[in-house]
Parts: sequence; C-alpha cells; structure tokens
Amino acid sequence: MADRGERRNAPARGRRPLSLRAAGLTWCGAAAAAPLLAGLGLALEILPAGAAGLGALGAAAAVSVFSALSLRGRLDPVGKIADSAAEFIPPRRAGTVPADDAARLAHGFAALTERLDEAQRRADPARLEDPLTGLPNRLGAMRRGRDEISRARRTGRSLSVALIELEADAPGADPVARDRALRLSAETMVQVLRGYDVVARWEGEVFVAMMPESEIENGVEAVRRVRDAISEDPFIEVNGGRASICAGVAVLQPDDATLAEICLRAGKALAKARERGRGRVEAAPGPRTRPGRITSV
Repeated sequence: MADRGERRNAPARGRRPLSLRAAGLTWCGAAAAAPLLAGLGLALEILPAGAAGLGALGAAAAVSVFSALSLRGRLDPVGKIADSAAEFIPPRRAGTVPADDAARLAHGFAALTERLDEAQRRADPARLEDPLTGLPNRLGAMRRGRDEISRARRTGRSLSVALIELEADAPGADPVARDRALRLSAETMVQVLRGYDVVARWEGEVFVAMMPESEIENGVEAVRRVRDAISEDPFIEVNGGRASICAGVAVLQPDDATLAEICLRAGKALAKARERGRGRVEAAPGPRTRPGRITSV
C-alpha cells in the first residue's frame, strides 16, 4: 500500500513538474508572441518584400521580447519568496520537497507554522510548572539551571545541585497519600532552603535543588536540614509512617554546560545513597569535594 501511495504521489516518469514560474513564463511567452505572429502575417500579406516588411517584423519582435522580459521580472518575486520559505524546512525533510515554487511555498509555510507553535509552547508558563506541587517542572528547571550556571560563571561563585528523592515508593502505598506527601515535601524544601535557592520537580518522587554560592559541604548540610524537617513533620506520611528522603549532591565543574550534566553526577550519588539505606545524603566526588571529610551524613 505504501508503494502504491508513493507511485500515486510521485510525478509521472519522464515528465518534470512545471514550476509556477515556468508556467507563468510559458503563458506570458505565448501572449508576447502574439504581436510577433501578427507582425509576421502583416509583413507577408500587406507589405511588399523589402525594408518596410523587415522593419515591421523587427518592431513586433522587439515588443514581444520587451513584454516577456517585463513579465518575467514581475514573476521573479514568487521564486524569491519560495526560496525564503524553503529555508524553514528542516534539513531532514528538504529532500522530499519538489522544485515547484508553489510546493516549496506550501512546505515552507507549514514548517514555519510548526516552529511558531513550538516557540509558543515553550513560552507558555503553564508548561513550565508541575501541576501537583506548583514547582517548576523539569523543563522549567533546565531553564533556571541555565541561568544559574551562567550567573555562577560570571561571578566566579560555586553552585551546588542536589537530587532529593522522597522514599514514597513502598509496595501498597496509597497514591493519594503519596501525592499529599509530595506536595508537603515540596513546601518544606522551599521553606527550609534559602529564598534564592531553586527547587523543582525533576521526575516522579525526585526533586532538584539548585543552591547558588554553595560549596559541596554547604549543599550537603542544606539537604541534611531538609531531610530532618521532612522526617520530623507528622503530617508528611507515606504508607502509614513518617516520610524520609535520600539525596545526592554535586557541584558545578568547569566542563559543565547544562544542569543535566551536574544532575548526572548527583544521580550517581543518589543511587549510592539508596544502596546504603534510608535517609542517606551522599556527595558526588569531584575536584571541589573532599571525600575524607564529606562522605555521608
């Protein structure tokens, strides 16, 4: 069926699609040739052979050429607009667009519409917020992370990033209680951390905390305070018991370009914290981490 559809949409073999510009020039050429043919008939039937007949024929030819060139100049903008529209077509789809001006216009405008829709989607604040906790979602966190990394590089200050997981995935846990624990834990993180620290929901039960001007030791200490506040809050319960968190903390390194790169190291530290038991906070090793002093809290 796919082959049949491709054959139906493909141009006939041995025939090339006539572009909009070529079609226009063909009709304009036919219209411009009318005076030439009329002048030729007039010269052959009315005027005697000689200078008068050749003069009439030359005048008719000049008018025809001038008309064709003038009309061609008026059609050139169509091709230019088609060329400009075709620039919006992604490279992966450029090979499927025929040379016809009208087709390139249609494909180019469709690609431009897609880009505008994507830009609008990314600019929509509602798409940057987690509906459960009201915190920035992962996309919002990536945007804030880009700003925080840029600020840290500009000021020469450090930046600590923590992945904090609420240990709420126990078998048989009530999903309503889980969502409530996530909301209350998010509120606690915002209250315990500093006003200019950024807390966002990374995925599932995992939150990300960006702590500017914090060395790895400061980041571990801040997460420890978050852990104590959540575990001591009687309203944050998971599966009938007090909630707990585990976390991994990493610090901005010279080669880091995005928040995801820092979170990759923090995620490895988080995995180690899971293995070592509930309530663990692990620091990712790195040039600015002193493992002998900071290992687990």
